[in-house]
Amino acid sequence: MKAFFSLGAVLFFLSPVSFANIPQHITPQSTSCIGAQFSSTGDNYWKNIILKLSNHCGKAVDFQNATVTFQATKALNTSFWGTFSPLPYPDNDLRITSQALPEGNFLATLNLHFPTYPGANTNLPADHSIYIKYGAATDNHIEGTTQVYLGSPVETGNIELTSRSSKPANVSQDYALVHITMNGQKISDINLPWLSSKVVSGLVPGSYAISADNVTDTGGNTYQSMVNPSTVHLSANQTASVIINYALLQPTGKITIKLQALPAELAGYTAKPTIQLTESGTGSATPVTVDWNMSLTVSQLKKGSTYSFSTPVINYNGFQCQPAFHPATLVANDPAPVAELTYSCSRVVQASVTVNVNGAPATLPSLNVTFTPNNNANPVTQTVTLNNGSGTSTVMLTAGLIYQVSSDPVPDYSIHFNPQPLTATDNQIETISLSQQAGTPVSINGRLKVCGTKLCNEHNVPIQLKGMSTHGLQWYGWNKCVTPASLDALTNDFKASVVRASLYVQEGGYETDPVGFTNQVNQIIEEATQRGVYVIVDWHILSPGDPNYNLTRAQKFFTDIATAHKGKKNLIYEIANEPNGVSWSTIKSYADKLIPVIRSIDPDTVILVGTAGWSSLGISDGRSSQDIINQPVTFPNIMYTFHFYAASHREVYLNELDKASNVLPIFVTEFGTQTYSGDGTNDFVMSDKYIQLMSQKKISWTNWNYSDDFRSGAIWKTGTCSGGPWTDTNLKPAGIWIKDKIKN
Repeated sequence: MKAFFSLGAVLFFLSPVSFANIPQHITPQSTSCIGAQFSSTGDNYWKNIILKLSNHCGKAVDFQNATVTFQATKALNTSFWGTFSPLPYPDNDLRITSQALPEGNFLATLNLHFPTYPGANTNLPADHSIYIKYGAATDNHIEGTTQVYLGSPVETGNIELTSRSSKPANVSQDYALVHITMNGQKISDINLPWLSSKVVSGLVPGSYAISADNVTDTGGNTYQSMVNPSTVHLSANQTASVIINYALLQPTGKITIKLQALPAELAGYTAKPTIQLTESGTGSATPVTVDWNMSLTVSQLKKGSTYSFSTPVINYNGFQCQPAFHPATLVANDPAPVAELTYSCSRVVQASVTVNVNGAPATLPSLNVTFTPNNNANPVTQTVTLNNGSGTSTVMLTAGLIYQVSSDPVPDYSIHFNPQPLTATDNQIETISLSQQAGTPVSINGRLKVCGTKLCNEHNVPIQLKGMSTHGLQWYGWNKCVTPASLDALTNDFKASVVRASLYVQEGGYETDPVGFTNQVNQIIEEATQRGVYVIVDWHILSPGDPNYNLTRAQKFFTDIATAHKGKKNLIYEIANEPNGVSWSTIKSYADKLIPVIRSIDPDTVILVGTAGWSSLGISDGRSSQDIINQPVTFPNIMYTFHFYAASHREVYLNELDKASNVLPIFVTEFGTQTYSGDGTNDFVMSDKYIQLMSQKKISWTNWNYSDDFRSGAIWKTGTCSGGPWTDTNLKPAGIWIKDKIKN
């Protein structure tokens, strides 16, 4: 369960277009509950295109003075018409106009104004739709970019501001000044007292910037504000939480990175170098991205500390470009010293490798195959076109390099690569064989391991586990909500590949009956083993948040579990559910003491380590995954946990998961579609953003929770656990949604 801070909602694209009847102090925002769907008919010469706008807001919505935008790959300047009933037909100039966007697409815009004669009604009832139609030579809209801006806001939300700092010594004022803006326009200035909270309500959905003034004491010392998050993406009927802390500002140093112009050998290369500045002694790394032929000054470095620089080799179009920094190290100072980054490019020998694919589904049109080199250069992706399950293609790779081969997953099929890894030589053949899976997840994948940033099966193929977490075993455990029948439903009907056994330590859990609760976990492990699914043994610390408080208990419990089950292939150990109120170094110290106890009995099973800020990778504590990157756990087969609740934890959390999973192996052992309390309205839109990211990056997950608790996050209706049936009729909305995500 969660106990940390909520964030705002969906970030909407805004355009410099005209909007009517919007209060001047609020920039108009698109309405997320208006659905948009394109369809088209026609031939290669002309398309008749229909944009369907549907009211999913649960109430009538006024479309007077609505503005609709969407992105297209080509400019649209044309008339439109449509079917608007039960609204009257618009009386304004019905034209679509376009303007260029920086990334090369075009923003198409149209406006709707309806007549105001007596009896005219511009309110579109709930669950009704209108249809906008136009003709074009090609159907070039970009799906998913449509935004509808209404003349009057339909949805509003709140921002809760919380000061976590006491008033510094020698500061006279009893508050700090906090500013809320949207697109540079002031929304509100708030006098926020020290160690208190205030709620700003009635805000339209959208992206808000929050800043706080620094505070100076009578001695001239400056206390710097730290706002987390500094941007919130607010959705309707939700409250975004912002935490503000103050710290005494220390002198900071700077370093400027000057990057050469794009080398001629890299003509057409569009990526920008990412550079790591690593502090000598501490290993603290600061990543920055620099534009070609530009300089970037990196501030907030430790003044007087020495920093070294690194960036990957660039392999592109038959050239290998080696980076060089001049000088190789610098001392951060103010004014900033300059390090120049240049590239030396040479043509490399390319090897022609044949890729053969066989055994794929007859209906699969193509398979994307990725070759990841061992020199940290960019991966190479080749699309193999398939015909009746087979296909051949040729890919050019750097001769002599060793590549790890992977591909897009194919549902219900296992994929084998031969050879794996591949050493690129001319006329080499890579054979990719697909076979329809039969059997259980464990029989297919065997004992799991960590390879790079991925969870892999025994064949070194990255996989994604999907399943459910139990509620606390002391309340909803064995023979309550975890029964043979409920586990049959989870594995056979849901098609879950993993179940998480959530053993609270406090709150009436393990500490009250160590033998009884150990036996209960043993029973669940045996039941999962019989069904051929993986089981996460979750040591569910929550309060107190320092895992070291329960170290002795954890050593005893995991010794008992590992001893009883060390020969099994389906175990995963989660050694600290949600550490909170402590630093990453404290958590790492706990892991460094507990992991050797487990490894002395079971040397191979994957171990999951909880992260700071209620397993938020530190975000909820104002930190980030950089703490872990700077000081990782050094044992093999280690992953780090991330937890989120979609209605509370928005893009800041999503972006941190995306960023961290590029360098750290992550397992999302707990998430919900509601708020961090496991209750409230489901936010399936934000949840789906997480699901898509986790699917794309093969991040395994378990959802909270498999019980009939009264909260919306418990997927079964209250009363189901007492006798079932374990069927869709007894699933709450979150249960219906998550079952679909596990199966598909």
